[in-house]
Amino acid sequence: MAKTTRRKFIIGTLSALGLIGLSGWLGKREILTWIVRQDNDGEPKMSLTPNIDDEICVLSSPISEGPYYLKSPFRTDIRESRRGKTLNLKFQIVDYPSCSPIENAVIEIWQCDADGNYSGYKEGIGHDIWESAKQLEFGKKQHIEPSNESTYLRGYQKTDINGNAEFTTIVPGWYDPRVPHIHYKVILNNKEHLTSELYFEENFYNELFTSVEPYTQYGKSPYDFRNDKSLANVKEGTGLILNPEKKSDNTVLATAKIGIKLT
Repeated sequence: MAKTTRRKFIIGTLSALGLIGLSGWLGKREILTWIVRQDNDGEPKMSLTPNIDDEICVLSSPISEGPYYLKSPFRTDIRESRRGKTLNLKFQIVDYPSCSPIENAVIEIWQCDADGNYSGYKEGIGHDIWESAKQLEFGKKQHIEPSNESTYLRGYQKTDINGNAEFTTIVPGWYDPRVPHIHYKVILNNKEHLTSELYFEENFYNELFTSVEPYTQYGKSPYDFRNDKSLANVKEGTGLILNPEKKSDNTVLATAKIGIKLT
């Protein structure tokens, strides 16, 4: 089954489940979970994110902002009270293919917490696949309206003369039906140039999820690059994988050089 056909099949199946009244079935969540965890046809093109000190830069694939995007506050530390492994995340925004740094670009990030929750939304929905599917009307909607005013794990910064900006956050957990990821936008002169995501190696996040609280509540992620349905829609460019470095203070550091086309 071709990639686009597989996607249409899944969306069509989700729509049908809602229409035929599966909401009354005791096994509705198990059925839906089985559907969304099936492997895609083929794997997306992925590569390690170039470090800031590297002389190369690559284009990242544009990806939908997802259903949980909200405007972020201006700040560096976006953790608020969220528990999890501290991640110091440093960006450099550059022009592609020259790799020249871009000053005064807005870099905005947002992500879920260790339990799969997004600020602004009801907690627990990330691990209730039936409820989240209903709120998205089984694939018909692209955005869910917020239900509260919380703002944790959202923020934006402006790049300096070297194109750099940094955030203090945590390693995100997983939720249905996504591989662990961090969303980001790049905006320059009030024009959005890129909306995409950063990812992690499977061994890195599953080691964390099975050994460090509070990630251990949900344990190993059932999602990877092979069955993440959002990644199945990537048509060009490259999905960028962070390479976190463990530090002596029990935090991790990751850097990402993000290339965008200005013309």
